[in-house]
Amino acid sequence: MDVANATPVRTLLVSDVHLGCKHSQSRKFLTFLRQFKPESLYIVGDFIDTWKINTGWYWPRDCDEIISHLVNLSQQGTKIHYIPGNHDSFLRNPALRAFLPTDLPKFEVDNEFVFETLGGWRFLVTHGDLFDVFETRAQWASRGSSVFYDACLSANWWFHRILLGEDRNPYGICAILKDRVKRCVRFISSYEAKILQHARLRDCNGVICGHIHTPDIVSNDSMVYCNTGDWVENCTALVESNDGRIHLLQRYGEDVLLDLPNRKLPLEPCLENVMAEEVAA
Repeated sequence: MDVANATPVRTLLVSDVHLGCKHSQSRKFLTFLRQFKPESLYIVGDFIDTWKINTGWYWPRDCDEIISHLVNLSQQGTKIHYIPGNHDSFLRNPALRAFLPTDLPKFEVDNEFVFETLGGWRFLVTHGDLFDVFETRAQWASRGSSVFYDACLSANWWFHRILLGEDRNPYGICAILKDRVKRCVRFISSYEAKILQHARLRDCNGVICGHIHTPDIVSNDSMVYCNTGDWVENCTALVESNDGRIHLLQRYGEDVLLDLPNRKLPLEPCLENVMAEEVAA
C-alpha cells in the first residue's frame, strides 16, 4: 500500500521497534506503517537497537524499506518527532546526530514532547528510560540481562515455528515473561508514579511512553498513562484518528479505545446560574 492509498490519521505513536535486532518484527511493522498517512508521527524511542552493533547486528531489506517509507512520509508532509531511548541514546548527542546520512527523513529530536489531542488533552511523550532506576544507575544490569533475554527470544521463536501457527505471536511466551520482569522493575523504580508526576509538572493530563514493552492504557480521575508497547513481543501502537478517538492497536490482541471527553467543548451552564438569571429577569 502506498502513501496515497493509506488511511489518513491525525497522530501515530510507535516505540521499541528495535531495528538491527534479529528479533524485531520489522516486516509486520512495515505492513502496519503502510496502512496510515499520519499528520504527526512520534517515534517513542528504541527505534534502532545500537546495542546489537557488536553482538549480532541484523539489518534485512525490511529495515531499508522502513527508512524509505519514513522518508516518503516526511516528503508528503508528515511531521516526525523522534524521542531517543536507551538503545538509541546516541541521538541525544547533537554532535553524533550530525553524522547521520543526509537522505534520512527530517525529524525533531528531544527527550520529550508535549502532544495535544484533538480533544484538548495534553500528553507528555517520552521513552521512559530516564525514569527507570536500572537504566539511570545500573545500566550494566540491563545490558547483561539483554543477552539472556535474546536467548529466550530465540528459544521462543523455535518453539513457535515447530508447534504453533502463523497467526500466533512468535514471541508470546517471552512477552509474558518480560511483563513479569518489568512489573518488578516498575515496582522498584516507582516507574509510573515518577513519570506521571513529571507529566503533572509539565502541565499535562497524562503520559505516553514505551521502554517496558508492555502495552497498556490506565486512567483515573486526574491522569492517563499510556504505553505504546513494542514491535518485538507485542506489535502494538497508538493511533489518534481524525475524529480525535485514540486506539491502542494490537496485532495479537483486541484493540483498546481510550475514550476521553472533549476538553475543548464549552461547559454547560450551571442550573443554579440559569435559575438566578431567570429570577433577575
